Amino acid sequence: MNRRFSLRQFNQVLLALLLFFGILYLARDFMVPVAIGGLFAMLLSPACRKLEKWGIPRMVAAIVCVLAVVVLLVLLIIVLIDQLTALAYDLPRLDYKLTELLDEAHRYVKETFDVSRKKQNEYIQQSFRSSLQYAGVYLRSLFLFASSLVVSFIIVMSYTLLFLLYRGRLKAFIARLTANYDANAREIVSKITTVASSYISGVFLVVLILTAINTAGLMVIGIDHALLFGLVAGLLNIIPYLGSLVGSLIPVLFALLTKDSLWTPLVVAIFFLVVQQIESYILTPNITGAKVKLNPMATLMVLLLGSAIWGIVGMILFVPYLGIAKVIFDNINRLRPFGFVLGKDGDEEYS
Repeated sequence: MNRRFSLRQFNQVLLALLLFFGILYLARDFMVPVAIGGLFAMLLSPACRKLEKWGIPRMVAAIVCVLAVVVLLVLLIIVLIDQLTALAYDLPRLDYKLTELLDEAHRYVKETFDVSRKKQNEYIQQSFRSSLQYAGVYLRSLFLFASSLVVSFIIVMSYTLLFLLYRGRLKAFIARLTANYDANAREIVSKITTVASSYISGVFLVVLILTAINTAGLMVIGIDHALLFGLVAGLLNIIPYLGSLVGSLIPVLFALLTKDSLWTPLVVAIFFLVVQQIESYILTPNITGAKVKLNPMATLMVLLLGSAIWGIVGMILFVPYLGIAKVIFDNINRLRPFGFVLGKDGDEEYS
C-alpha cells in the first residue's frame, strides 16, 4: 500500500513538473516579460519602500523608481551604441589583419586539401552572392526585432510598475497560500521578499563591480575600446559560467586581431582568469552568497533547462529565480529538502 502510494505521489510530481515547464514553454511570449518585470520589481522594492517612508505616495514612488531604471537603461544603450560606433572606425585596421589571416588560411587549404586559391575565391564569392539574396530578409527581420524589442521593453516596465503598486496584495496572496504549510506564513513571506530583493540587488551589484574592474584592467593593458569590452563582459556575467567565458573571449580575439605580439592577448586572458577567481571566491560569496548559495550542479542544470525553454533569456532568468525558489524552500519546513539539494552546505555528513 505504501509502495503504491509513493509511486502515485511520484507520478503526480512528474505530471506537475511536466505541466509547469510545458506551460512555461508554450506561454513564453507572455511569461518572459512577466518574469523580467518581477526581477526589476524585486530590485526596486527597497528603494520604493524608502521613498514611501519619506511620505511619498506609493504611485509616485513606483513611477519614480521605474523612470530611474528607464533612464539608466537608455544611458546604457547610448553608451553601447557610442562604443560600437567607435569600434566601427577601427574596421579598416581589423580588415588589414583579417586579410593577413585569410591569406594564411588560403595557403593552409591549398597545401592541405590541394584546392587552388582561384577555386577558394570562387566559392567565397558564390557564398557571398547567396548571402546578399537574403540581405533584404535579414534587414526586415532585424527591423521587426527592434520594433518588438521596444514594445517588449514598454510591457516589461508596465509590469514592473504594477508589481510595485500591488506588492502588498501579492505578499498577502502568497501568505494565504503558504498558511497551510507553516503557521508563521506572513513572517516567512516578509523574510522571503527581503532576501530575494537583496539577492537580485547583489547580482546587479556584482555586474557593476565587474564592469568597473574589467574596464580598468583592459585600459591598463592597453586594449582599445576597453569600456565596451568591460561592459559587455560584466553584463554577460549574469549568465553563470558561459557568460564569463564568452565575455573574456571577445577582448582576447580583439587583441589577437589588433596587436602584433601574442603577449597582449595572453595577458588579457590571464587578467580575465584572475577576475573570474575574484568573482567566484570573493565578490559572489560575500555579496550574493551570504543570501543564497546554489551549488554548481543545480546552476548548470537550470542553465540548460532555461536555454531549452526560453533560449538565452531563460539562461539569464532561470538562475536568479532558482535562487528565489531556494529562499522559499529554506523558509518552509516541508520544502526544506528541496532547498538542501539546491544548496552548497550541509552535505559533509553524507559524504
